[in-house]
Amino acid sequence: MAVDMTHPVAGRVERLTTGLAFTEGPVWLAEHGTLLFTDIPGNAIHAWRDGAGLSTWCDTAHFAIGLSHDTAGRVLACEHSTRCLTALSVEADGSCGARAVLASGIGDRVLNSTNDVICASDGTILFTDPPFGVRAEDGELHGYQQAMELDDCHVLAVGAAPDAPRIVIKDIYRPNGLCLSPDETVLYVSDSSERHHKVIAFDVEPDWTVSNDRDFTVMPVGVPDGMRVDAEGNLWVGGGDGVYVHAPDGAQCAHIPVPEMVTNLEFGGDDLCDVFITAVSSLYRVRSAVPGGRKMRFTPA
Repeated sequence: MAVDMTHPVAGRVERLTTGLAFTEGPVWLAEHGTLLFTDIPGNAIHAWRDGAGLSTWCDTAHFAIGLSHDTAGRVLACEHSTRCLTALSVEADGSCGARAVLASGIGDRVLNSTNDVICASDGTILFTDPPFGVRAEDGELHGYQQAMELDDCHVLAVGAAPDAPRIVIKDIYRPNGLCLSPDETVLYVSDSSERHHKVIAFDVEPDWTVSNDRDFTVMPVGVPDGMRVDAEGNLWVGGGDGVYVHAPDGAQCAHIPVPEMVTNLEFGGDDLCDVFITAVSSLYRVRSAVPGGRKMRFTPA
């Protein structure tokens, strides 16, 4: 039966857990049926599983915010206090393993505060680097107040060494969430600033250069934050009063009200139709009519 994409939401929002300080960075570990997400002021990465509920996966997370996974199955973590992008191995039992630094600076200048990260099917890792974790004037500080050493904020690709990431985009004021279309030909980046509060789309070339930047949508309440796509190419964007769903042409096709500011979201569950939503102090879930746009499976380390 064909799916009516003017109604991409297939259920009611349910709250799974609450009482946390500031949640972010959900990532689904399919092999373990587990959702990981961060509590930034709590300096922890938590795990949630159906039937088991909430547990702590890593209790020294360096004020991590955004999470993803790479093609080797490692968990990628954007750390505020170290200002680094790291990779955490996942052990065979699903526990947290060794930590490796993937990006720490550009030459002799330390990064601002890595924020969100994605990995493409060819292994390319992209991440954003706004100053939210080091500058109180850019919002509530979840990290340590430090000076910016770089002149700008960037979208970067991991390089051959931690001090050699490649600049992919350098003209977004406060790049935050990022997401690829299912065919990886379009890159979406949220500018999470009161100055712009919009999502920008870029065409992606095979060598990961980008072109044809255009405004995709403007967040009507608050600022756009984390994003995901479903298999039909619809972009799900976290905002100040819930999740907004936009068709590939930018038209809004749904608004999912959530009683807290939404920071990020992730498709998960056995059919990838569970949408997990991090929203300040709580974790929520809603059903989607179509699955998430990417399904990556790995061999545990």
